[in-house]
Amino acid sequence: MNLLRVLMPLCLIAAAGAAQADPVTVQSCGSSYTYETPPKRAITLNQQATEVMLALGLQDAMVGTAYLDDEIPDQWRDAFDSVPVLAEKYPAAEIVLTQEPDFLFAGFASAFSEDNLGSVQKWHDLGVGTYLVDASCKSAHPQDVPLTIAPILRDIEVIGDIFGVQDRADALIAETRARIEAVQNNPAGGGRSAFIYDSGTDTPFSIGCCGGPALVAKTAGLTSISADVEGAWVDLAWERVVEADPDVILLIEAGWSSAQEKREYLENDPVLSQLTAVQNGRFVVVPFSETLLGMRFADGVENLNAQLAALR
Repeated sequence: MNLLRVLMPLCLIAAAGAAQADPVTVQSCGSSYTYETPPKRAITLNQQATEVMLALGLQDAMVGTAYLDDEIPDQWRDAFDSVPVLAEKYPAAEIVLTQEPDFLFAGFASAFSEDNLGSVQKWHDLGVGTYLVDASCKSAHPQDVPLTIAPILRDIEVIGDIFGVQDRADALIAETRARIEAVQNNPAGGGRSAFIYDSGTDTPFSIGCCGGPALVAKTAGLTSISADVEGAWVDLAWERVVEADPDVILLIEAGWSSAQEKREYLENDPVLSQLTAVQNGRFVVVPFSETLLGMRFADGVENLNAQLAALR
C-alpha cells in the first residue's frame, strides 16, 4: 500500500477544515506557508529544532521527533520523554505521514532532500507546514559570510508566531540575547589562538570562518587558526596546526569522535604532542550541540568562556 497516496486526501481535508482566524504567513528559505491556526501535530527533525520547541513549552503540540546528536539537557528531559521518537535518524516519509502531522520543523536542509522526507513543496501541497532552522539556509547565509546570533533569535520569534506563544518567545529571546552578550562583553579568550578539533586523524576536520562553531569561539574571544578558510566545517592539514602552534585546543565532544579520543591522539602523536597547548594541557571541550545556532548556543559560549577563564 502506498501510504503517501492514501493519506494525502486526509491531510488535504484536515487543512481545508482548519479555522480561518489569525493566519500567520512564514517565509523559510525561499518557501512561504500560511498557518490558519497553530499546529497541533508537529514533528521535529534534528535536535536543534526539537530543543526550540521544548524551550518554548510546546511539547504538547508535538506528535514525534527524530535525529538526536547527543543527550537532551536535564531541564527539557521530562518534556522530551513525553514525545514519541519516530526514528534514530530521519524517519521515512510514510512513517511521518502515519502521524498525520500539520507541521515539520527541521534543523538541517537534508531533512527535505529526496533521499529523506522529500521536498518542502510536497509537504505544503499536503497541507503540512514546514520550517527550516534559519542558520541552515545556505541561500540566506553564504559560506563566506560569518554568522551572527540573529538566526537563533529569528527561529524563536517565528516558532512563537506560528504557535501563538509570542510572550514566551519574547522572554526567551531576551534571555538568550542577554546571556550571549554577557560573554561578548567579558570574553576570557581574548588574545588567544585556537585550533578547533572535531574529528579525524590522517586529516583533522576543523572549522572555517563562518559557521556556528566559529561564532562560539569568536564570542569567547578566541582567534581560530583557520578563520581565513571559507565554510563552516573544513579539512585542515596537520602541518597548518603545527605551524600555528595554537594557545588553546578546543575539542568538540561528539558521538562520532569523543573529546577524550582526540586528546589521547594528540598526546600520543610524536609531533603533535610537542604543541604548546598539548604540553601545557590547555584543552577545552564543547559538546557538538552547543556549537549549533540553537537553544544550546548560549550554553556553549558560557561553557567555553568559563573553561578559558579557568586556564588563566
